Amino acid sequence: MISYFLTACDHTSPAGADAFAELRTELALIPSLRFAELHRPAAVETYHRDGAAPRAAMRFVFESIEALESQLMPRGRLHTLVRSSLWRHIAGEQMTQQAMLTRTFLPLRNIPRDVDGEHACSYLVHYPGQAEDFNAWLGYYVRHHPQIMLDYPGVMQVQVFTRLDWCDAMPFERAAYMQRNQLTFPSIDALMRALDSPVRARMRADNENFPTFSGGAKHFAMHTSFVSGL
Repeated sequence: MISYFLTACDHTSPAGADAFAELRTELALIPSLRFAELHRPAAVETYHRDGAAPRAAMRFVFESIEALESQLMPRGRLHTLVRSSLWRHIAGEQMTQQAMLTRTFLPLRNIPRDVDGEHACSYLVHYPGQAEDFNAWLGYYVRHHPQIMLDYPGVMQVQVFTRLDWCDAMPFERAAYMQRNQLTFPSIDALMRALDSPVRARMRADNENFPTFSGGAKHFAMHTSFVSGL
């Protein structure tokens, strides 16, 4: 699977819960879209203390890079949608984009069909820096860290996303994060309980074993709603 991330550059004015309603209807019409996730900031501070979350973030899931790229070109429905006033109202003028390979360790079993609700909370993580040896970094990471994440109580989804190249004609700056992670829980309370569980100490201990990298990691708790594709 290919995941395409769009993230608002504005961290000062969170999108409201009602702002996504009309957008969800439009996104559901994107050809070849498997599903999408819409994220807006949750009003909580976790122990990572990484500051204000982006106003809005989105993940679009496609079966193939070709299916994604067809939507990022001038005749693509997503390409057209991001130039609309509706889109600017929700996400603002500036966003970053990044297409990535999806590595699924725990799939979301059922995508909620009630598009009017926020059914979950996701912990969105990204690594903005570089590994000294990316092959060593990734080899260690995918064999160890997600396996600990799976032990978080109540976790519904565990995914790691890694870099790839893609073509587009979108009006957004490209991000070049070496990796992203996503953990999804049924509620904000469930996320906070998980982060207060003994698993947190195991995660921190494993951090000490990571191959050398720079830039740290950013963590944002986000309300999550879902859009099923055609």
